[in-house]
Amino acid sequence: MTFERRLPWHRTMLCIPVIRLMVAVVVFCGLSGWAARAGAQVVDIVTTPFPPYVVASEDSDFVSGPAVDVVRRICENADIECRISAQPWARAYADAQNKPGTLIFSIARRPDREGLFQWVGTVSPYHVRLFSLRGSTVPLGTNWDALRTFRVAGQLKDVKAEFLQNHGFDVDFVPSAEATLRLLYAGRADLVAGDALSLPYRVQSLQYNVDILQVAAEIPELSTELYLAANRLTDPDIVTRLADALDELKQSGGYQRIWAESLPDGALSN
Repeated sequence: MTFERRLPWHRTMLCIPVIRLMVAVVVFCGLSGWAARAGAQVVDIVTTPFPPYVVASEDSDFVSGPAVDVVRRICENADIECRISAQPWARAYADAQNKPGTLIFSIARRPDREGLFQWVGTVSPYHVRLFSLRGSTVPLGTNWDALRTFRVAGQLKDVKAEFLQNHGFDVDFVPSAEATLRLLYAGRADLVAGDALSLPYRVQSLQYNVDILQVAAEIPELSTELYLAANRLTDPDIVTRLADALDELKQSGGYQRIWAESLPDGALSN
């Protein structure tokens, strides 16, 4: 005869609540970890294709370039998950204004925009020129404001085009920077305004002859660094953390290294 050994009834009754408590603790810890991950701070950051500073992949949502590298680095250092997407400039600008918590780069900071955003800091250099084509009647080496009689192709909501329009230029507004170049090379515009590095890059990407592109005039009033900015209703703590991370990146030399490694020597001094 064999006997099955069992715990006394009072010990059995004692074990049941203990087991239930242990299960509850495990479940609670698991749920707490999930909630912490689900509640992590996530922000949407919009930009627009601006090669080589911001390059958008044609077959995916991935964006790259030195300006993107700067923003990603400060997001990591601020311990904030940032979802970066590239959109047409007018849409990106509207989203940054109308969607709380949304940030935007690279954007020019000017008086009429000052109260529209919270300004995090500068993330990209910018050197603006007026470009024409060789063989055109546009004179070279004059002040930009002496070229008002010539037609300009400009991008919608673009600070350069709006600046020229506000100073008496006749600007034909089109949806994209690429469209401005199409007008220029089709002979339907005399001038386009663009960054010293980005605009020739765009010309080559469109397979136009970059050798006939020439600088007609400089616009020093617009040649300033571009910003990362946040919607007015964005949590101020997020803005502060990103601003602090950007300051630390610049003080450590990381910001300068990103640009030095990404752009040709001397490109930023053109």
